[in-house]
Amino acid sequence: MSTDKRTVASAHSRIDGLEKEVLEIKTEMKIQLKDLYNRIKRMEAIMICITGASLLLLLRMTFLS
Repeated sequence: MSTDKRTVASAHSRIDGLEKEVLEIKTEMKIQLKDLYNRIKRMEAIMICITGASLLLLLRMTFLS
């Protein structure tokens, strides 16, 4: 026989513990999503700058040669 007594009160305490864990996971996911969004925006800005520099280089080569 098991000495583990599962009662409604113990079930509620386990559920409360799970709710805290879920809230922590949600918060961490929000933080990671914001970080990922910022990284994507930074990469987008870098790509736009590279594209602009490439176009300027091509235009310069075309008109100065």
